Amino acid sequence: MSRTLFFAVILGATTLFYYYNVTSTLISNKMSTQPWSSPFAAWHDRALHTPHPDPHSFTPTRDTLQLALLLNAPIEHEGISVAFFSQSKENGAGSETVAVDALGRVLVVAEKDAAGILGLAQEAVNLPSTGAWRNTWVIKRPTTSQPIDRLFIFPASGSATGPHEISVQGFSKQTRELKDPVGDTRELPAMLWELAGLVLEARDGLVYGEKRDEVVLGKVRETVAELF
Repeated sequence: MSRTLFFAVILGATTLFYYYNVTSTLISNKMSTQPWSSPFAAWHDRALHTPHPDPHSFTPTRDTLQLALLLNAPIEHEGISVAFFSQSKENGAGSETVAVDALGRVLVVAEKDAAGILGLAQEAVNLPSTGAWRNTWVIKRPTTSQPIDRLFIFPASGSATGPHEISVQGFSKQTRELKDPVGDTRELPAMLWELAGLVLEARDGLVYGEKRDEVVLGKVRETVAELF
């Protein structure tokens, strides 16, 4: 091989290596910087303006449970982030969705917000299983021992099947990149990212040690006790 040809081969290989790495970096950065958004964002803020008129009279039941988000974290092993229940409207004209948040506040959720959140949950049921414990999607994060948010999606009342569990460890609104691919999937599925971001609004601003309504949370805990 002539010296000219040798250097041409080396230059070509170097250029290809540089291009591959720059392209990979750009793709990786693009994956990890897409902004989180949802048309149902701030649903919890809106629901705070429509509290249940008599929260201690609210009786949650397993039959009316639609969606629950439980927390497993070093600081809170068996936390309740939010639970959604259906109930009949006071005037008897149809049903509405009531959410109990992490502080035990009982909130009536706007119909559009409830339909959007519960619709995403039903879509998430069709996602492939991760094959991991608790069907967990693990987000790539710089530190270990990240909290695990456990979603339980319940079928329609009267169904013989149990809830469908999907967990997300290390959720972030700044990145969807997975620690390890799930099959060919390298990012948290968009609909699950949106759903997790929405239900976690029920913990926004939560200060550990802050007073909670343990009467309400105790009732909710009874309906989800077997899930912990």
